[in-house]
Amino acid sequence: MKKYIGIIAVFALLFASCEKNETEGVSTETTYATFTMNGDRYVSIVKGETFTDPGVTAKEGETDLEVTTSGTVNASTPGVYDIVYSAVNKDGFPGSVTRTVAVLPSAEEEGVDISGKYKNIGSFNYTAEMVKLAPGFYKVDNIWGGGSAAVIAAYVITVNGTDLILPMNTLSGYGRVIGTGKLTGSDMVYTVSLLDQGLSDSERKWTKL
Repeated sequence: MKKYIGIIAVFALLFASCEKNETEGVSTETTYATFTMNGDRYVSIVKGETFTDPGVTAKEGETDLEVTTSGTVNASTPGVYDIVYSAVNKDGFPGSVTRTVAVLPSAEEEGVDISGKYKNIGSFNYTAEMVKLAPGFYKVDNIWGGGSAAVIAAYVITVNGTDLILPMNTLSGYGRVIGTGKLTGSDMVYTVSLLDQGLSDSERKWTKL
């Protein structure tokens, strides 16, 4: 009996070794789409001007991929608009990049630049950095401050360096942010609404360092 069991085991082993491996030659790696953006990541135009999209190309290795575009720029309404470029590789994995376009109410005045660091006026010792993205168009990493520990980033539009617009954005986890502001000398005051938090016209004070 032991002899027969041994023979059966040998045949089973031989059969298993000859069975086709279904995963042989199948790669478990994928090459994600890489994007090349023509033109700048951040752009500003003046209300009434035409925005001409310079486009984006995408590749998977050396293979060109089809790029689909979503989002539009309303050049008649000042604000910030995102254009999203997407592509899918041969394994079905998607990727995307975004271009952000600001529509200014008028042309930026000569020499205007409010970029720099600002200190919170309130119980929290915060420093915010304002970065210029394009003419008249900025991004600041905190506009909230005051007596709150919340950190809320926002876009800022200003063409004269004094009157500030906080166009609708969702850069933070606090939902939709919108508001206005005034920069007088080194003192900056925002009036901010957090629409999804039920907070309207909250005054937030900062001073430039």
